[in-house]
Amino acid sequence: MKNFDEIKLAKELIRFPTIMTEDRGIMKFLSKKLSSMGFKCKIIKSKGLNSKPALNLFAKFGNSRPHISFLGHTDVVLNLENWSFSPFKSVIKKGYLYGRGAQDMKGGIACWISAVRKFIKSDNFKGSISIIIAADEETTGYGTPTVINYLRKRKEKIDFIIVGEPSSNKKIGDEIRIGRRGSMNAILTVIGKSGHTAFHGSYINPCTTLARIIAKLKNTRLDSGTKYMPPSHLEISKMNVDNLSENVVPQSAEAYFNVRFNLKHKSSSLKKKLNRIISTVVKKDKCKFKIDYRVSGEAFYTKPNKEIYMVKKVIKKITNTSAKLNCRGGTSDSRFLGSIPRLELGLRNNTIHMVDERTSVSDMKKLSKIYYSILDNYFA
Repeated sequence: MKNFDEIKLAKELIRFPTIMTEDRGIMKFLSKKLSSMGFKCKIIKSKGLNSKPALNLFAKFGNSRPHISFLGHTDVVLNLENWSFSPFKSVIKKGYLYGRGAQDMKGGIACWISAVRKFIKSDNFKGSISIIIAADEETTGYGTPTVINYLRKRKEKIDFIIVGEPSSNKKIGDEIRIGRRGSMNAILTVIGKSGHTAFHGSYINPCTTLARIIAKLKNTRLDSGTKYMPPSHLEISKMNVDNLSENVVPQSAEAYFNVRFNLKHKSSSLKKKLNRIISTVVKKDKCKFKIDYRVSGEAFYTKPNKEIYMVKKVIKKITNTSAKLNCRGGTSDSRFLGSIPRLELGLRNNTIHMVDERTSVSDMKKLSKIYYSILDNYFA
């Protein structure tokens, strides 16, 4: 059984222009590769961005436990203009592989598959290895929960998951994510009373009230953080007043904000806290308000366990780096994994989503070695 070179495989994956949940044949390509290794593959449909469904993959080798899995995604972001090379050409220059998805995260997928190929070729292990590949991590986020629901119905038990998100910062393996903060967006509308600016007292200015609310929200300390998560924080991302006249007080004013919150909050309790703050200001100014919340994900965390400490030892041995455990970054598909113990470990994130996204070839070689050693120690 021939090994798969992670660089060659990454180049092949990058050449699929998988934007906006489009498949372009990549799941069939991966299924063919994995089937040749002895994996049983299932393509699972989920809701796409248009009339076509998104295609996701679950592939499994073995039928016994323990069962380790890898979670990745093939979709990539846009930002495709002004590149030095075509973003889907996958060019290697001066030791770097250029291409959309090189770091986030087709490169990581290629490293895992290469490591698995070498491992199952060289070790008659007892247990199972599976791979979950979603089509829409950067957009809708329906893929991973659809696959997890499929596995739940089949009563498939996964004992540990490696999420291949680009978690490394300055060098490979210097950071391991063991959780993520929650994320909640809100659209706040303050409703006042419109009127001519010349007649003070005849109107109630929602702009003034909105400004006070924003000041109050920004000056409120939500918490002091946890061991692995920083303090929760709220950021205003947009303000809007639909008013074409300079001498008229508008009827309403809007603000959009996002809250990144740690394990000291659930989205439900955080909503109540924010609503109380807003209500106090609005009531004082004799305005009204409405607010629409959208929760992208709750905060989650895997308490450091033997698998996580094993991965730290593997990284230390291969790179001489003492990996830091943290919960940095935005949301990821890891939020859909429920109570399954997991960590995030992948390539560096210094060029993700940027023009000329690229990954060091040597980084990929190191990550493949780390993944191989994780498998070797997990099934020891």
